[in-house]
Amino acid sequence: MIKKSKSKKKSKSSKADAENQTISLKDGWDRIYKLGVQPFFERVENVDDEGKLEQTSIPQQQYIATYDTIFTMCIQREPYNYSSPLYQKHSEALTKQYKEKFIPALSKVKGEPGVVFLKEWVKRWRCNKWAVDGMTRMFMYLDRFHVPNSEDLLNTSEQGYTLYRQTVFEQFKETARRAILNCIHRERDGEEQDRDLLRDSIAVFVELGNKLKKVELQIYKEDLHQYLIAETKQYYKQKSRLQMDALSCPDYLVFAEKCVNDELGRLSAYIDKYSEEGLMVATRDEVLKYHQDELLLQKKSGIDSILDRTVGTDAQSAREDLSRIYRLYKEVPGGKGKVADAIKAHVTKLGLGFIETSKQSQDSDAHKLITQLIDLHDRFLNIVKRQFEEEACFHRALKDAFETFINKEYYVSALLARYANDLLKKGSKLTSSQSLENTMDHVVMLYGYIRDKDIFERDYQMYLAARLLQNLSESEQSERSMIGKLKNQAGYHWTSKLEDMFKDIQRSKELMDGFRQKHTDFETDINVSVCTTGAWPDVSIQPVKLPTEIGRISEAFKNFYLTRFSGRRLKYQMDKGKADVSVQFSPKTKKILTVSTYQMLVLLLFNNKKTVTFEEMVELTGIPREDLQTAVLSMAHPKVKVMRKSPNTKELADDHKFQINPNYSNPRAKIPIPTLALATKKNVHTVDPAIFVLRRHQMDAAIVRIMKARKTLKHQELVTEVIKQLIARFKPKGTDIKKRIASLIDLEYLERDENERDLYHYKQ
Repeated sequence: MIKKSKSKKKSKSSKADAENQTISLKDGWDRIYKLGVQPFFERVENVDDEGKLEQTSIPQQQYIATYDTIFTMCIQREPYNYSSPLYQKHSEALTKQYKEKFIPALSKVKGEPGVVFLKEWVKRWRCNKWAVDGMTRMFMYLDRFHVPNSEDLLNTSEQGYTLYRQTVFEQFKETARRAILNCIHRERDGEEQDRDLLRDSIAVFVELGNKLKKVELQIYKEDLHQYLIAETKQYYKQKSRLQMDALSCPDYLVFAEKCVNDELGRLSAYIDKYSEEGLMVATRDEVLKYHQDELLLQKKSGIDSILDRTVGTDAQSAREDLSRIYRLYKEVPGGKGKVADAIKAHVTKLGLGFIETSKQSQDSDAHKLITQLIDLHDRFLNIVKRQFEEEACFHRALKDAFETFINKEYYVSALLARYANDLLKKGSKLTSSQSLENTMDHVVMLYGYIRDKDIFERDYQMYLAARLLQNLSESEQSERSMIGKLKNQAGYHWTSKLEDMFKDIQRSKELMDGFRQKHTDFETDINVSVCTTGAWPDVSIQPVKLPTEIGRISEAFKNFYLTRFSGRRLKYQMDKGKADVSVQFSPKTKKILTVSTYQMLVLLLFNNKKTVTFEEMVELTGIPREDLQTAVLSMAHPKVKVMRKSPNTKELADDHKFQINPNYSNPRAKIPIPTLALATKKNVHTVDPAIFVLRRHQMDAAIVRIMKARKTLKHQELVTEVIKQLIARFKPKGTDIKKRIASLIDLEYLERDENERDLYHYKQ
């Protein structure tokens, strides 16, 4: 109780003392200004270039006395609570300092060169930050109690920066902006500038906004950024036009890259990051985008010239130019697309040129065109991967270019199938065994660009059949490897037929082993390849008359086969095989000739007659006249001379006579007899009519398949679905599909709707 009583007495005594110590506004402010504000402002004026205050500070007792005076004046009872007047005095003190010190200092250097003004501009901003922050600490009590309890009052810090904006910044911002932009302009022209000063000068616009809550970057955007972008556009518009008129495309690209890198350097060094997008867009638009078409199409040094230089002694320099084009234009909206279009046009032009030259050339190298196209693709694929960083639009441009010139007609498709055939044949000179896989990859790559794949596929299948039946393949492993690559490109449907062909050859070998074990009494040996209908190319089988030597063993094999596989049919196709025939030219000359089966049938005629006319050959063998002519004239050719022809002319008539040449000589014991290309060559510009027959069947199957699933469909929808299903093999024409629909209606697979003529129904 005693302690409590003492406490009350003490409290009453303190209250009385406080009432006796009431501070008036005038006395209080005089004390605050003399002890705190004025000495502090004097110290701020002595700030050095690094923005550090002098080491000397206000004596501690003076600062404490200033703070206590402010505290006391703010906690006094009304009407002596001077919180609001002190807030006003705080603003007036800062405004006075700005008018008496800041404005005169900046006005003094306003007419000086930009660097001089900017140094004072930066110094005054540093002084202001010290002034505002020091005053905020001094008047801390106002921020803690007075500002939160008053409406529409800013805290002392934000109030100070607002006053600076209104009093100083607004008056000199235009001068500062002009000085900054002038320094940037001069730096772009090659004159070295104080980047630290520029960074600090620009920071004033940014930092002032950041100090004001509702303003933030608005000051920088409105008072500097938009002017910087406009100045940049104007500068590079003029500069780029001058350089475009003076420089070649590669040299201009070097200039453009320097401009872009210089601006990036400025952003890194002193321009605020907010301006990055606008500044770089303005630079790239003026330097690159607006000149792109003119730049790429320059006749002597544009992109066509650069691409032409990618082969030869200047290849490395050209590739560096292409890398520079990509680096620059990948950042320009739509820029990559125009470069890709230029690449596509250039590659297309080269490809069409190679094809046209190949057509007109009499060059004996039939594979020169395919080799050129492979080299062309390798060259530009390498450019896409290295110089264009595998950008999808450039891969697409290369693909579109090759598809354009390869599919202009069927010429390339036919030559590619022939190239693949010669590549996989025995004794191929097209590539070494080490690079065979790589060359096959190239063949499949070109095959992938062919739209009407069924044409190439039929040619390839015909060539493969000849290789398998005549044992001309270099190796089964290579053949199967090629089929595997084609399967990855084309899918299973077509390549399954090729695999079935190999299975037929393997089964045929097993059959022949069984036949030879059972039949050992024949003097003549036979090797039959049994080909399954559907897996092999469709050809008409020409019946021929077999001599006794061949007829008996052929019939024996047929009976053997049908015994093992009842219900099947077996027909001999004698135009695809070859035979070893022992020929007695004279009592001292006996040779083994490797000939076609048709040539074998001709030679066997001389077992019964010494002289045979062409008419007798036709009658006794049953071989078609055109094929017989090829077989006979090949053996009577002056470079072969297996037979003698009378009369000895290139023409062939029914009454012309043939004999075995008794004077034939050849140091080899076994001689291959070539079948010379006397018949009309296959025209690589036209398509085998069988292809169109096959396409009709495929369209019929697709239409029936779709209608069976959908039951009812409109004409245009059906056409679209058919094209969608067949596009991987070929692109059918709408008119052809319409004809097949009409045919299927006649065959009663489909019927038209009675009320709607373009609506079809599937007939169950």
